[in-house]
Amino acid sequence: MNESPDIHPTAAPRAGLPMLMAIGPGIVVAGSVMGSGELINTPIQAATFGFVLLWAVLLSCVIKYFIQVELARHCMVHNRTTVEALNHCPGPKPFNTSWVALAYMLGYTVSLAAAVGMIGAIAGLLDTVAPWPWADHSVTLWAVLVVLLTQALLWRGLYSQLEKLVTLLVGGFSLSVVVSLMLLQSTDYRVNAAELAEGLSFSLGDQPKLAAYAVVSLLGALGTTANELFMYPYWILEKGYAKRVGPRDADGWRDRARGWTRVLQIDAGCTTLLATVVTAAYFLLGSSVLHRRGVMPQGLGVVHELSAIFTESFGQWSFVIFVFGALCTLFSTVVVVVAATGRMWADVLCSMRIVSRASEQSVRRCHRVVQTLTLAVLLFVFVVLRMPPAKLVIFGQFFVGAFNTPLLILGITWLAFRTERQARMGRLTAALLLATVTLLLTCIGIGLSVKYELF
Repeated sequence: MNESPDIHPTAAPRAGLPMLMAIGPGIVVAGSVMGSGELINTPIQAATFGFVLLWAVLLSCVIKYFIQVELARHCMVHNRTTVEALNHCPGPKPFNTSWVALAYMLGYTVSLAAAVGMIGAIAGLLDTVAPWPWADHSVTLWAVLVVLLTQALLWRGLYSQLEKLVTLLVGGFSLSVVVSLMLLQSTDYRVNAAELAEGLSFSLGDQPKLAAYAVVSLLGALGTTANELFMYPYWILEKGYAKRVGPRDADGWRDRARGWTRVLQIDAGCTTLLATVVTAAYFLLGSSVLHRRGVMPQGLGVVHELSAIFTESFGQWSFVIFVFGALCTLFSTVVVVVAATGRMWADVLCSMRIVSRASEQSVRRCHRVVQTLTLAVLLFVFVVLRMPPAKLVIFGQFFVGAFNTPLLILGITWLAFRTERQARMGRLTAALLLATVTLLLTCIGIGLSVKYELF
C-alpha cells in the first residue's frame, strides 16, 4: 500500500545531494536493526567473550547488503509486496500463499520474544530512573505506558510520519554511542591495537560452544536481519519507489528501474554503514568496560546495568546521555517492529484473500487491528512471564539466525534470478550475492554444529 497515490513515473535523481534526499526506507530499517541487538545482545556478548567476537559483529552487519538490495529490487520493479514476491517461489501454496511466507511468519511470531524483552527492558530502565512510589507494580505500569504511547504514535499509520520519528530516534542513539566511544579513548578503558587484532582473528575463544550460540544469535540480531529484510520492501513501496518506476510497458521504464535501483542501493548502503559503525561502537564499549570489570548484566534492570559502560568511563553525569540513547534505541525498535508486523500480517491476509488488497481503507484498518493485537499480546506475555529481557532478546534473535535467516535468503536468491531481465542484477552482483549466501549459511551451519555437537 502507498500513502501517496498521486506519485507518477519519474526519473531517479543522479546528483549526490538529491539522491541522498530521496532515500529514507533504510532509516526506518536502521531504527529496527539498531535496537535490542546493539544495546542488549551485543554488549552482553562483549561482556561474556571480550573482543574475540568483533569479527562476528562486523560480519553480521555487512554480509546481508546484497540480499537486502535484491529483494528490494525485485519488489520495486515488479511492484510486489514481500508475500506477493515469495508467492512466486516453487512449492505448495496453501490458502493461496507460498509455504515460504507461511513458514516465515510462523518463525517471525516466535522471534517476537525479542520484542517482549525490549518492552521489559524499556520498562525496567524507566522504573529505575523514575519509579512510581504509589504503585506496587511500577515496572508493569511503565510497560503499559510504553505500549499505549506506541499505539498512539502508530495509529494513523502514515509512512512519512514513521520515517521522521525514526530518523530522530536513530540520530539520538547513534550520536550518543559514537561520542562515547571517542571519549573512551581518553580513559583507562581505551581500546588498543592488540585487542582489535584479537577481535579480528576469526576465533571462538576458549568457550567455543557458548561462542557458537553467540555467533548465530549475532547473525540473527545485527545488521539488516531476516526480519528487517522481510520488512524492507514495505517501506520501499510506501516511499513510492515502485510508482516512480512505473509499469513495465511504459516508455523509459528500463532507465527509471535502473535509476531507482541505484537509489535503493545507496539507501541500503547507508543502513549497512550506520548499523556497522553503531554496532561496533556498542561492542567495543562493552568489551572495554563490562568484560574487563567482569560484569554480566541481567534481570529487568539489564539496560540500567549496561549504563556502567558510560558511568565507569566518564562519571555519573554521563548516565543522562546513556538513558537518552538507550530509550531512543529500544523505543525505535519497538515502534518499527510493531508497524512492520501490521503490514506483514495484512500482506498475508491479503494473499489469503481474507482482506481486499484493492481497498486501501481495508488494508489500513488491518494494519491498525494487527498492531493493536500485537502490542496487547506482547504486554500480556511480559506481565505473565516476567522473564529477564536479555534472555528473551537473545533467544528471539538466535531463532531468527537459525531459522528465519536461512529460509528467507534461499527464497530471495530464487527471486533475484527471476527479476525482470532488463532490471536484473549483473554477473558481478550475482556472484557477490551467491558468495554472501554461501558464507552466511556456512557460518550459521558451523555455529549450530558446534553448539549442538552435530559433527
